[in-house]
Amino acid sequence: MNKLLNDPEFLRFCETALPIEVVEKFTNNNIRGLENIALRSISTRKKLPANVVNVLLAYFYSYFGNQVYNRNDVARLYDYWASKEIRTMPQAIEMANEDIEQVLTTIK
Repeated sequence: MNKLLNDPEFLRFCETALPIEVVEKFTNNNIRGLENIALRSISTRKKLPANVVNVLLAYFYSYFGNQVYNRNDVARLYDYWASKEIRTMPQAIEMANEDIEQVLTTIK
């Protein structure tokens, strides 16, 4: 898990930030087409609260940052968290403790 998910200031930021702002933190403000596609893939889904989505994005981008990744992985992770009925920040932080590679391998 990323150390920011233990930082109260970052968690307050996640409460009100736009998803793009969270991603910018992990990509050094370098939003590529890949990030835009990934964010667009979850933008119309309304299964998770906004602050939980921000923790999900922090979880994903703290690992993948400026790397190339499967553009569908953010949506897969979103659907996985939705299926687990993650609705609160504490639940999201707990989910962010899971090994992301193992989770993605399992849900693909």
